[in-house]
Amino acid sequence: MKLLPFLDRLAASPAAKGLAPRRALLQQASRTALAALPLLGAVQPVAARTKATAYDALLQLLQLERLQMAYYTRALATAGLIPAAQTADFQRMLNHQTQYVAFLLKSLQDTGAIVPAAPAFDFSGRKNVATNPVLFPNVLSNYDDFLALSQQLEDLGVRLYTTYSFINTNDSQFSKVLLRILAVEGEHSAHVRGLRRDRGVTVKTWPSSTDAPIARPAGAQALTDAATGGENNATQFAAAGVPIVFSEFLNVFKLSFVPDASLAEAFDEPLVADPKKYISQTALAQAALDLFN
Repeated sequence: MKLLPFLDRLAASPAAKGLAPRRALLQQASRTALAALPLLGAVQPVAARTKATAYDALLQLLQLERLQMAYYTRALATAGLIPAAQTADFQRMLNHQTQYVAFLLKSLQDTGAIVPAAPAFDFSGRKNVATNPVLFPNVLSNYDDFLALSQQLEDLGVRLYTTYSFINTNDSQFSKVLLRILAVEGEHSAHVRGLRRDRGVTVKTWPSSTDAPIARPAGAQALTDAATGGENNATQFAAAGVPIVFSEFLNVFKLSFVPDASLAEAFDEPLVADPKKYISQTALAQAALDLFN
C-alpha cells in the first residue's frame, strides 16, 4: 500500500504553482469562515437552542477530529501495538487530524462561539465508568482490533464531511477547505481498509456490501450504522424525484450492465438524503461519537 505518501500532497495547495501552502489556506479560510452562518454571532448555550444549526455541525466535526487525534495519539504511544512498518503512516494521519482540529477550533472561536473542551475519550466504550460494558475490546492492545475501529472512524469521517462540506455556501474558500479534508479522510479510510485486507480481512478499499462485518455488541451498533449505514444505496438522483437511469447508458462489453452492487460502491453517501438537511437528521452520528465519552 502506497496511498499514504500522497496524503500531504492531496491535502496541500502546492506552493510551487504559486498557491498558498495548506496551512496558510486553512488560516485564510478560518478568518472568514462561518461569518454568514445563523446564530454564530451570539451562540446560545446548547440547552437554550430549540433546533440545531451549522454551529452544531462544526462542533460534530471537531468532536470527530478530536476523537481520531486522541485515538492515534494513544495508539502510537502504546508500545508494540502498531507494527514498525506502519508507524509512519499513522503518524502522518495523526498530523492531519491535529491540523484539522486546529482549523475547526479556530474557525469556531473566530466567530465568538464557545467551544466545549475536548472530552476524556474512553476507547473501550465504557465512558470512563469501570462497571459499564466494554463495547470496543482490545482496540489498544490488538492491532487487528485497532484497525477495525480505525476503519469505522475513518468511514464515519468521510460520511460527515460529505454531509457537511457545503454548510457555508456564502464562503467558497471555507467549503474548499472542507472538501480538501474530505478527500484526505477518504484516503485515510482507503488506506486503513487496505491494511486490513493485507491481513486477510475481506474488505474492499471502499465501503461494499461484500465487506466482512465488524462484530460489535448491540450497544455499539450506532457506530456501525453511522459509518456505513445506507452505503448500499444504488439509486442516485439528478434532481428531486428524478432518478438517474444508469441502466440506459452504463452498458459495458457485450451489453452487460453495471450491477446494483457496483453502483452502490461508486458513491459515497452522506448521512442524509438531502445534504441541505445536514443538521436535523444526524442524531445517529452524534450517538456514535458519544459512545467514546
